[in-house]
Amino acid sequence: MKTKLGILIIILILFPPNLLLGVQGQNPSPVIYINFLTPDTDPARIQWADLIEQEIAKIGINVSFEEITGWGGIGPRTWSYPMIDYDYIPIYDDGGYDVLFVGWSWGLDGDLEGLYETSAITPLGDNHYQYSNTTYDTILEQYLVSVDPSERASNSHQLQKIIYEDLPSIGIIYSGRLFGFKEGLTGIDNLLLSTSNYRIEYWDDPDDHIIKYGIPATLIEPNIFTAESFYDWQWMNSVYGCPIKRALSTHNWEVECASSITTEVDLVAETQTVNVSLDPLATFSDGDSVLPEDLKYSCQLHMTPNVGSSSYWEFVQRFGDNASISIDATTGNVPGGSVIFEMTDIFNFWESLYNIQIIDKSDVEPRIAARGYDIFNIIPLSPSDTFGDGYALVKSCGPMMLESFDTVNSVVKLVPNPFWHGSPVLLDEFYLIFVAGKDTAVSLLIDGTIDIVDGQYYPVWTDFEGVTGVEGVLIPRLVHQELSINMKHPVLGTGELTPIGTPEAAKKVRQAISCCIPRQTIVDDILNGLGNPGIIALPDNCADFDNSLAPYPYDINLATTLMEQAGYFSTISEYSNIALIIFMFAGIVSICVFRKIKK
Repeated sequence: MKTKLGILIIILILFPPNLLLGVQGQNPSPVIYINFLTPDTDPARIQWADLIEQEIAKIGINVSFEEITGWGGIGPRTWSYPMIDYDYIPIYDDGGYDVLFVGWSWGLDGDLEGLYETSAITPLGDNHYQYSNTTYDTILEQYLVSVDPSERASNSHQLQKIIYEDLPSIGIIYSGRLFGFKEGLTGIDNLLLSTSNYRIEYWDDPDDHIIKYGIPATLIEPNIFTAESFYDWQWMNSVYGCPIKRALSTHNWEVECASSITTEVDLVAETQTVNVSLDPLATFSDGDSVLPEDLKYSCQLHMTPNVGSSSYWEFVQRFGDNASISIDATTGNVPGGSVIFEMTDIFNFWESLYNIQIIDKSDVEPRIAARGYDIFNIIPLSPSDTFGDGYALVKSCGPMMLESFDTVNSVVKLVPNPFWHGSPVLLDEFYLIFVAGKDTAVSLLIDGTIDIVDGQYYPVWTDFEGVTGVEGVLIPRLVHQELSINMKHPVLGTGELTPIGTPEAAKKVRQAISCCIPRQTIVDDILNGLGNPGIIALPDNCADFDNSLAPYPYDINLATTLMEQAGYFSTISEYSNIALIIFMFAGIVSICVFRKIKK
């Protein structure tokens, strides 16, 4: 009898955690039940939603139901919630949502306005998270009037740190695209390439100074006023000169056709004035100087309804009307003169407005007077461009000029602008060429017919592996994928139904969820390496991104600790401490028993 008792005590000593908490590795009993809302537009997103569901189960969070649906089913539960049964977006079971998987596209600036401030809570703005933080709101007010880039970046970093800590949205991944390049191409800034901002004057193929870029879309838009296609912007941004453009590597703004650009702000009147001084050397491709009237006229055309500019509303919003743009009387309408812009309000990313493509007023204005605004629909250098009106609208004061526009085969050819005043252009020729289908594009790259395969062919690494003379290049996109959290959720948001019952407890739960996301695994196994782990719901390549931030670690132990800090598993933990005392006492008893048995 004593022998059996001793063996039983030994078993209890060796296996107390398993007896109390279940078999090691087994998920704990659920302590939180939530629902996922997932768009059906991206199979990869559905995959990582399923993976995250499995991972959060390891810390006691169970997904009762995942609704996979289209945007028509998502909008009414989120940013388009009708505010009928509730005056806020409720939880999923009441017609709203708990957790939404979604992705967002960004511009290079990374403007945070309209996302997380209290005044932007749906239906007033895009804050479908319903996140509210007075400290964030106060800093945002300063951020919105920070026209100095360094001050704006400092405020942006403070805002990012708050979001990183509070997690109204949990970043998952930053996506990228794979391009195919001929080996040896130089001067290509990958991020500027992916955003149609590239500086083609620095590009080169040292072998022949010719680059042929294969694209998966036809080229059909004639000029900057009608352009909406990503690919038509590609050639136009190389032809039109602008006061300022993005710099290589840093992606900060630097002068191109301007010699300087300055701004003054009236905080009381909430207005902003910008002075653009043109470079006296800036010249169109026919030898005519770029004058202040050209910049003024280019802006005013965007604000002319009959032109049908795709940028009409942006220009009207920021400048109001034609009277707000004037030639500086102190300089006059001469090479190197200045243009003054009276803006309707203060805009912290004001520089982006002055990436304005400049046309020659003396050439374009009489053409409109003679033949009307229909000239904006003429493909330049096409058979229909009888009077050269289409070409006049794309006359270059940028590094390249248009030499031909083949609308049948959809091929655009650019050559250097002989009057370009900037850094010497290295290429002799540049082509944008429509190629139908990925396999054809990859074959043409391999045989040397083209030099670049665009990322929107969606090639994969194996298309380029082991092929001499070509390489796959992962190029970032300004896109992030996230979990949007409903901050009115009583567990995930307000925390009122957590064991502790506080917003701080809810934050710990959100942080625990973030620590359950195997971001690198998602990148490697689901995206086939085409991306990077997400940090916050802002791409890390945006201009003001805070590089001191790092992804939340994938750490189930840390996630469990965070859940305990939120008040979960506390009963088990206390019981475990009591049990440990019991087992220690049992150990002492067992020693005594064995001594007696031994005797």
